[in-house]
Amino acid sequence: MQKMIYALGIGPGDPELITLKALNVLKNSDIIVTPQSDKNGRSLAKDIISGYVPLSKIYMYYFPMNNNKDLLDEKYSELAITIEQFLKENKKVSYVTIGDLSIYSTFNYLEKKLQPIGIKVEKVPGIPSFIAAANRIDENIVVKEESFCVVEMPNSINKLDSLLENFSTIVIMKVHKKLNCLKEFVKNCKKIKKGFLIERASLPEERVFDLLSDEIPENAGYLSTAILYSEAKNE
Repeated sequence: MQKMIYALGIGPGDPELITLKALNVLKNSDIIVTPQSDKNGRSLAKDIISGYVPLSKIYMYYFPMNNNKDLLDEKYSELAITIEQFLKENKKVSYVTIGDLSIYSTFNYLEKKLQPIGIKVEKVPGIPSFIAAANRIDENIVVKEESFCVVEMPNSINKLDSLLENFSTIVIMKVHKKLNCLKEFVKNCKKIKKGFLIERASLPEERVFDLLSDEIPENAGYLSTAILYSEAKNE
């Protein structure tokens, strides 16, 4: 039995933003484990890959969208055992995640369950959503001698204020339910030269907002990335 699976970053949403390497691995896989966070069966990861592989190869696995650590731990352990069973059947297994595996991906939880049972992982990087977002607003994230950071939208806006003093650009992910907090911060902060919110970057329903001048809808936080440029950033 080959105790190895592939883990693939499949990009921000546009199916054409899958790398050639990831696509080749997908097409050679027998089983493609695809996370599903919606009980109704909707999955962006499934939407991205379904044009490239037969649906019969896609194994959907539901992860509840909550912070119940015990339940999630149980689900990841259960999936690790299922994957081990696929490998015992000599199946070639891949796991897909949107964006890249190294940036706020839930795959790292699964990997911790695979390691103790001796299953190795070969990873294939993907295009993260903030790179797609920066290209959509036609702005550089950084230029020579500048620095930037990528953060999850914090509970305290004081953290953002501090980051603007140390970085020319801040990329904020996982805005979602904290959108109003972000809007309030941008409204009152005097250190921001430019700011954008990019919702569903690269997807047909993508929306782009200027955080300094546009009226931002309440529902614009899901799958959104904010990019803030400090006053210190070069043009």
